[in-house]
Parts: sequence; structure tokens; C-alpha cells
Amino acid sequence: MKRHLILPFVFALSLQIIAQSPTISNKKISLGSYGRVGIGYSLGAENSDFPQALNLNGMGSIGGRFEENDYFELAAAMHFTPTIANKETTQINVQSRFSFYTTRGQLIGNVSNKSIGGITTALPELYAEALNIMGSDWSVWLGARLFRADDIQIIDHFYFDDHSGQGVGVKYKKTQFSLIFTGSIDTTSTLPPNFYLNIVNGTPTLGLRNRYVSILEHTIDVKNGTVKLMGEFQRLPSGTTKDANSKYNYPADFGYVVGAKYFKTIPSKISGSFNAISARYGAGIANGGDGGSSRTYVTYGGPNLETNSFRKAYSLALTETFLLNINKKYSLNGYAIYTKSKGASDSLNTTSDYLGKQKLFNRKQDIAFGARGTWYIKNWLHLLHEFDLTWRKDGTQDFAQMTKFTIAPTIVPTGQQDVWARPHFRLVYSVAHYNQFAADNLYSPYLAQSGTKNWGHYLGFKVEWWVW
Repeated sequence: MKRHLILPFVFALSLQIIAQSPTISNKKISLGSYGRVGIGYSLGAENSDFPQALNLNGMGSIGGRFEENDYFELAAAMHFTPTIANKETTQINVQSRFSFYTTRGQLIGNVSNKSIGGITTALPELYAEALNIMGSDWSVWLGARLFRADDIQIIDHFYFDDHSGQGVGVKYKKTQFSLIFTGSIDTTSTLPPNFYLNIVNGTPTLGLRNRYVSILEHTIDVKNGTVKLMGEFQRLPSGTTKDANSKYNYPADFGYVVGAKYFKTIPSKISGSFNAISARYGAGIANGGDGGSSRTYVTYGGPNLETNSFRKAYSLALTETFLLNINKKYSLNGYAIYTKSKGASDSLNTTSDYLGKQKLFNRKQDIAFGARGTWYIKNWLHLLHEFDLTWRKDGTQDFAQMTKFTIAPTIVPTGQQDVWARPHFRLVYSVAHYNQFAADNLYSPYLAQSGTKNWGHYLGFKVEWWVW
């Protein structure tokens, strides 16, 4: 009898041991982070302790990013080693990245995900990659990633080739092909072309149209630099209803992008100086690039309401950026941007969305110039100073214009005399001047908060860091 009782007990105990989670002993893991946090005041505005950006509407951080709100990223990567003898040349990584931010300017430490407009959590990266597979020239990646290259850091602008999304890519030497599926962001929007109307029980309801983006890129080595050539093809499937004669039927649509970027290293006594220029043209549904972003799949403007397509839409984007490490005491980082975009409607001003519920601009121009100087007063004390000029023209309106100057004494505890040294502990003061059109039409978040005026002021204490 005892023998019969012992056997079930041993069996149950073995199942419990097997079911326990294994103890994690893997040491091939790394962490990275980017973040900024602080406090600030919109001087001369009501609710001054909830400061708003001085930059013009529709331009994001183009015009300077010192007033950006709190933001935090945490990335974790696992690294695998091939087991085949003498073939341990493949780099295998699995990476995830979490981002946290607030949507209404609140201080990130004072809200939670239960607050109205509180902390938003996103997972922009979750992918695996294998680089130089078994020592070959082939690499592959699969998943969701921030798939982009260089940025103009002082304005937080990933120009030219921001293909962030979920997809797959393969690379051979200096040529790579990628396929990205872009999801729609806001399912309550009626803006084309990501949405169509589906008739459910006689009621028009919004449906999603997924977009497929195919990307071919090739890099050519030249003296002291590289030339990158890029082409995209984007396709939207048709959005149809059961009634083929319904006005809510939208045909399949497409767009394309071509572009080139030249990056050159500039010889200097202090290494790191460079110059980069790019030109990109997008047509059809691939005419995106607004709100401080350069993503071509975020289509700009309105459709041709007779054909419900974007065949006549286009966008031209030109950028220039440089870094000059002039000497041990001074560096200068500058940029210039020109973007002109038009939707498919014949209107040069405003047009309707698919439902006729919203009016949106069908043409716009962005112009921006700026430079940030860094004076290395001491190894640990840098004086940042920045000057920005921006213009924005929506439709047939006059240009809104902003001129901004920022000065920011900065403590750099690592003691590096380098524009990329972090963390930064900054005291920031920015002053902006708006032309009369911008002031009268409240053409910036700051003006919307403070009312009609030609001058705007921002004072804040900020820390920014990154480690990768």
C-alpha cells in the first residue's frame, strides 16, 4: 500500500520541478537607453508650468528641440553565438525597445497610464537580425524596428530614409531590400488614404487599408564618404463594399520614391567633422513628410475626389547638415531644409477628406535654417547656443515665420569635449520672434497657449542622455 502511495507522490513532485521556470543564467544581454526629462515655463503665457513649444505649427522639432517634452526609451538586446566550430562570425541579435511619453505636456513623473492624456507606452522595436551569416556577405532581419539611418540631431529629424515599421529585410554587401507593412495610427480619423468606408447594416463605418512599402537601397563608397541611392514602391489595396456602384468604393493606389544622399567626412584637426546633403522626390501616396517627420508613407494632402486616388500628389525634400569641429574649444552643427508637398486634389488651398467632414490643406512649404554652437569652456562646462529661422506656408496663406535664439549653459559630468557627449544637465532659455501672420493666426503651440503676440519665451531645466 505504501509503495502505491509513493509512486504517485514522486510522479507529482517531478512534474512540479519540470514545470518551474528555469533560472536565467544568460550573460549575453545588453541594455541601452535614450531619454530627456525636466521642468520648464512658458514665460508670458497662462498655465506657464505646462510649457508649449515655440516652433511653428506642422514643423515638429524643426526649428530647435530644446523645449521638447519628457521622453524615455529603454532597449534590451540578446546576443547569440553560433555553435559551429571556426564559424563564429555571425552576429545574431534579438532586440526590443520600449518608449514612454506623455501626450498633453504633463511632467512624466506626475502621471500614470490611468491619467487623462497620461503616459503612453509603445513598442517600436521587436526584431531579430543575423549579420554576415556564417562569414558571408548576407544579412537578414525580421520584425518591427526603427529602420532609419542618419538624423539631424539638433532638430530631432530623421531625414531621407526613415522606413520605421514592421517587416523583413535582406542585405547583400552594400545592397539591401526591405518590405514594410505600415499600420494606420488613428482609427477614428477620416483622412485618406489609409481609410475607406465599409457599409455595415446600411451604416458607413471606417475600415483599415494596410499599406505595403518595398524599399531598395544601395550604398557606393566614394573618396572620404558614401553615396546612398534609394527607391520605394508603395501600394494600397482596394477598399470596396458589396455594392460595386457605391461612392464608398476606393480603388487600389500606389506611389513611389527616388532619392540620393551624399555623406562626406571633412578632414579636421579634431575628428568627427562631416557634411551630408540629400534630395528625395515622392509621388502618389508616397508624398509624406510633415509634422517634423520624413516618413513618406504618411500621405500628405487630399485625394482627387473624382477618382478617389492620389495619382497627382507629390513631395520634394532637400536637406543639408554639417558638423565642424573647428578646434578644441568650439564646434558648429548646422542644417538647412526645404520641403514642398501637394496632395492629389486640384486645390492649391484646402480640400475635403473622403467624408467631407474635415478641411485639410492640400499644399505646403517648409523652409528652415539653423546652427548650434558648442563652446567648451571647461571639460565639464559647455555653452550651447543656437539660432534658427523657419517658414511655413499652408495652402495659399502667407508664410508664417519664426526666428529663435537659445542659450543653454550645460554641465557635462563625463568631462568630454564632444558634441555627442552625454548626459547633459542644461539651463535653457529660448526667445522667439513671430511675424505678424504667425502672431495673428496663433501659428505655434506657444501662441495657442498665450494668445496673439510677436515674442515668445521659454525657460527650463533639462537633462538628456543616451547610451547604446
